Order: sequence, then structure tokens, then C-alpha cells
Amino acid sequence: MFDTKKFPGKRTFYKWSAPGVIEIALLADGVPADKLYPLDLERAFKKLDTIKSDIVWWGGGAESQQLIASGEATFGQLWNGRVFALEKDGADVGVSWNQNLTAADVLVVPKGAKNKDAAMKFLAAASSPAGQAKFAEASGYAPINTKAKAEMPADAVKALPDAHVDGQINLDMNYWAEHRDEIATRWYAWQAK
Repeated sequence: MFDTKKFPGKRTFYKWSAPGVIEIALLADGVPADKLYPLDLERAFKKLDTIKSDIVWWGGGAESQQLIASGEATFGQLWNGRVFALEKDGADVGVSWNQNLTAADVLVVPKGAKNKDAAMKFLAAASSPAGQAKFAEASGYAPINTKAKAEMPADAVKALPDAHVDGQINLDMNYWAEHRDEIATRWYAWQAK
């Protein structure tokens, strides 16, 4: 990702101050995965400086797909489901699972929601084995319900991110929650330079 001489072309990353890009820079600079935190911002930004002019920023998943599919960016940090969709559409793309970064998402019902009962029914259906199996097959994202894979074809299960755990790196969301503001201040100032 950082060797533009051997692998020329633009790189694409998401533009927000969020877990991922800082960690990618540190990994590229030789920081072992188990030593990423606390994040060494000086080191990360110094590494990012080496490819700053080759970065095309994206602000949404569809934009990341467009940048890769069009060839405007040769490499990038994308959500695996976005690459999965490109592959399904016949695009000549692929995923490197080496040092893939993982994070979790959540589904919530806000306190005081008007339609709490309907929302809870939706969450139950969406997180059921059948609901998760359908979602995983359609999106390429790993299911959260461990019983979902039993309802999926074996080839679909083999293509899921959690089938590629060797070298997988779990982002430290607690660290980010504690340090997000200070990282964001530095991140957006660096981007603006």
C-alpha cells in the first residue's frame, strides 16, 4: 500500500477520523499488530506523508467502489462487502486478507422510540440465524449469529471475512472512544495541509 514505486497508482482511504487508516500506516511502518496501541500518531502521520499526494479520499461506500472499479485508485481500504459487490458485478478486483482489520457494528433501538415493539421484532428477525444467513450471502459480511452459517452454502461461508482470521487485527474501539477527539484534531489538520 505504501510502495508507490513497485506498485504505482493512487490509493484510496476513507476520509474520516476513525479506526483504520492510522493503524494501516503503523503496520506499514513495521509496528507489530500487538503493539499498535497506544497509537503513535507522530509515526503514523510521518508514514502517511510518504503517500499523501497519492491518496484519493472517499466519504461513502459507493464512492470507494467507484474509485476502485474505475481504476482511479489502484489500491484501497474498503469494507469487504463493497469489494464483494464489485466482484458479483464482474469487476476485476480482489481482497487481500493479510492484516485485515476488523470492527464491530451494532443495531440499537433508541430510548423512547415510538415503535419500540416493531423495532425489537425487526432486530430479532435481522439477528436470527435465517436473517443473518441471508444478509451474509447478499453482502459478504460475516454474520453475528453463530448459527447462521449452518443455513448457508459452504462456498459462501468460505468467502466470509471470519474464514480469514490468520493475521486478522481487531481494532481497539475502546482506545478510539477514549482518544477520538485528540486523534480527530490531528487528523483533520493533517488532511487540510
